[in-house]
Amino acid sequence: MIKKTITLKLTAGFVGIVLISMLTIGLLFIQMFKQYTFNSQEQILLEKAYSISELFSENTEKTGQMRGMGGLMKALNNLAGAKIWITDDKGDPAVISGMNMGKENGMGKGMGKGMAANLGQTFSTDPLPSQAKNVIDEVLSGQESISESFSSVYNETTLTVGVPIWDSNHKVIGAVLLHAPVRGITETINKSIMILAISLLVALILAIGLGIFYSLRFTRPLKAMNHTAVEMTQGNYSTRTGIKREDELGQLGNSLDLLASKLGYTIDQLFQEKGKMSDIIASISEGIVAFDQNFMPMSVNSALAGIMNKPLIYSDDDLRRDFEDLEIYTSLKEVMLSKKPMEILKDWKGKKLKLTLSPITDQLNQVTGCVALVQDVSESERLEQLRKDFVANVSHEFRTPLTVIKGSLEALMDGTVNQTCDIEHYHQRMLAETKGLERLVGDLLELSRLQSGKISIHLEKIHIPSLLSDVVKSIQTLADKKEMKIIAQGPEHIPVLMGDYDRLRQLFVIFIDNAVKYSPEGTSIIISTRIIKDNRIEVEIQDQGYGIPEEELPYVWDRFYKADKSRKSKGTGLGLAIAKHLVQLHGGQVSLTSGVGKGTRVTVELPIKETCFS
Repeated sequence: MIKKTITLKLTAGFVGIVLISMLTIGLLFIQMFKQYTFNSQEQILLEKAYSISELFSENTEKTGQMRGMGGLMKALNNLAGAKIWITDDKGDPAVISGMNMGKENGMGKGMGKGMAANLGQTFSTDPLPSQAKNVIDEVLSGQESISESFSSVYNETTLTVGVPIWDSNHKVIGAVLLHAPVRGITETINKSIMILAISLLVALILAIGLGIFYSLRFTRPLKAMNHTAVEMTQGNYSTRTGIKREDELGQLGNSLDLLASKLGYTIDQLFQEKGKMSDIIASISEGIVAFDQNFMPMSVNSALAGIMNKPLIYSDDDLRRDFEDLEIYTSLKEVMLSKKPMEILKDWKGKKLKLTLSPITDQLNQVTGCVALVQDVSESERLEQLRKDFVANVSHEFRTPLTVIKGSLEALMDGTVNQTCDIEHYHQRMLAETKGLERLVGDLLELSRLQSGKISIHLEKIHIPSLLSDVVKSIQTLADKKEMKIIAQGPEHIPVLMGDYDRLRQLFVIFIDNAVKYSPEGTSIIISTRIIKDNRIEVEIQDQGYGIPEEELPYVWDRFYKADKSRKSKGTGLGLAIAKHLVQLHGGQVSLTSGVGKGTRVTVELPIKETCFS
């Protein structure tokens, strides 16, 4: 982990640059010093060698012999500071001893007969250096020669230089060789290397210290920015770098702070919009579900569970299973491919569902998913069917009396009926049908006013047993014709309630009249009154009539609804619908239970106000 830190990398790079720079400069200076020393030494030896060469050449030309040269050579040997060898034109060392030529050689020939002298010493008795042969060969060819080598004797690098000796005819008659160590060069170089090593060590320590200091100074803002970035990824957009610098790092830190500020504001706006959208979707009564490209549900609102008859927590597995049963995945795929919305109707557990499928596209118009709007249109379908039935029933109810009236008028107009008794009968028939139409129109208007809430009621104190007694007296005549008994029972002391006497009377007339109409002869109708909890009066009307099938009970409160046993009756089919609205107008509740051959029981609950007790 440490190897990956930028502090270590910067320090290592800084130290490497310093070391490489100092090492390069040190080695370059050492090499330049060494080269300068060698060049200077070479130049000095060459100058001395040429001086000796000229000396030998001049003496030979003037005297033809080297008398008295022994002491001079000894002095030259000391002055030169180097070993001196003199060779003849064949490369053999020349030895001078006394005045006589100890040996006739090329050198003696060049210098004249009897040139050599018995001086008792030579220029040098040391053996020629190992590289002398190459030097002599070059010198005798008329060129100066320089050779470098390391001498184990001197423990130094040595230089060997050679120059030719010319005669008056510009002919090479010998060679002068000087061999000397470059004294102090090795020691100086060693000291230089040691100084360089010490300098490198000191520079290394300083470079490491300064490198760590500047690396930390450089990386501290980076760590702060990294911490800020990490905090931003965790949703903390209020974090700041705290960098106060004028350089590029400061500019980067300020940019990151600005980014955090702008991003925080943007995220807040997005969350607000998301919250608004979630609230809007949650408040929609229709079910909404969004799918991704793989038809996996991404988002579902709570209304969908109710529509699909599922618990509030609607799992994705249950949703996929239900939608597979609805067979809409093929439609979803078609919508995503065509990029066009689609509406389909499906039956689901006794409900009629309308699904509106729409594709979800991005800014590049690429489909990223699909959304399905699920609507329960069962009620609207039922209402539409009720509307159709209403129109059909009204038409039917109007057609029959209008047909009778029209037929009667045509018979009277044509003169077909001319007897006074027949004419009176037709008139009575038309009057009865007209009254039926009037009653139908009145009921429709009454129901319309009740549904619109525009009807007004006159509140007064009402004693329910007295009201029921009045209703029973009005209907007793009809009951007597069918030899039926109407029995009213209940406690003596029933509190009064506030209500509209005429409307409540109309309410109970409808229920008791229906009980008489749709019950066989000789049966009984029992009306029970009692006080129930929450200060409410309950009136129960039980007959022994034909009853209503269980599957038809939800529709008995609809307009123009008639059970099979009552299809031939003269009723308009609006009575129960009006009665239900009258109960609701007084803040009460009504329920109806029935069974084929078991009679029908109607229960009416009306609220009592304490101030109305008597």
